[in-house]
Amino acid sequence: MPESSRQRINPWSVWALIAIMLGGLLVYYNWLRTIEGQTVEGRPPFLRPIKAALETSDRTGESVRLFSSRDGKIYLVGYAYFGDEVEAVAVCKRLQAMRSAVGDDKRVELVLVSMAPDRDSPKVLEAFASKHGFEGDYWRFVGGDRHYMNKFFRYPGHEKPDNYRETETDLYARELRISLVDAFTGERDQAFVRGVYWEGKPEGELRNDSRIEKDIRYLLDAEGEVEENAENQ
Repeated sequence: MPESSRQRINPWSVWALIAIMLGGLLVYYNWLRTIEGQTVEGRPPFLRPIKAALETSDRTGESVRLFSSRDGKIYLVGYAYFGDEVEAVAVCKRLQAMRSAVGDDKRVELVLVSMAPDRDSPKVLEAFASKHGFEGDYWRFVGGDRHYMNKFFRYPGHEKPDNYRETETDLYARELRISLVDAFTGERDQAFVRGVYWEGKPEGELRNDSRIEKDIRYLLDAEGEVEENAENQ
């Protein structure tokens, strides 16, 4: 091949690419060290800020606004398609088990967000909750917004190609993760994702379910300390 027809690679471009890759690895490493340090201290890490509230409707058809700054709640958040009842029930039971340690404490709510709000109408959500007995005051079944859930929670939710579907109701990509949202304590001015739990994968931001009780207790105790300090001032 003639020399003039060959594409020449600029060595400076190669070194620039390597520098960018190394810089990204350094940022990621420092982020993991920060999370590790916070976890060792017993403090749930600040994984991601939730910079906007989720405005949607619940199973009664009423408008709701969730995850707004300091709305006085701790949320455990799951993501499901209610047309696949087996998967949706599995997520609900996991949420229920993770919350069991706090009893009737109304400050801790369970939120199941639909990944297919165009299919999961309020009527569908109400029928599902009633059928399976998920009726406590701490339950919230709401429609959703895929862009919002992907942006702030990193949940997928895109439709699967036909050849990747295992059942007739297996329509959406999903991960059985649960997120802990702090819209309760005074540690920050806005809501934050403080934990992501995926049983059996403790590395990085993926943490075992066994950690959830300590994390919730920390948030409840931290708010108690803030209130006590305010009263003493």
